[in-house]
Amino acid sequence: MEIEQLNDVALVTVKERMNILNAPVLIREMNRLLDHGLKHFIVDLSSVRVLDADGDYPLLHLLKRAHEHDGRVILICPRNNPVRLLYEMLNLDTLFEIVETRADALQKMEIEVETETKSP
Repeated sequence: MEIEQLNDVALVTVKERMNILNAPVLIREMNRLLDHGLKHFIVDLSSVRVLDADGDYPLLHLLKRAHEHDGRVILICPRNNPVRLLYEMLNLDTLFEIVETRADALQKMEIEVETETKSP
């Protein structure tokens, strides 16, 4: 997993697997970011090819916590990715904003961040 911070947005890139082995690490890192005041997240799942029943829990946990702080979570997951197909089949795509590319995610997040910043 790689983490970049772009202004007040955390860009988290997950590699190859989201499963019972790395779920605790993902949750710990996402909680750490939330505890440090970040509330907007872009999670890049483009490289993830393996997802088990425990693997999506960190994303659901992140979504819940981000929403508690008026934050936002956008997933990057191309249409041909097995994770995207699974999320669509399970209707999890109705919970998450899912985009094709990093550029799409940054564009969507910048619009939200700018709107939030301008509010009194």
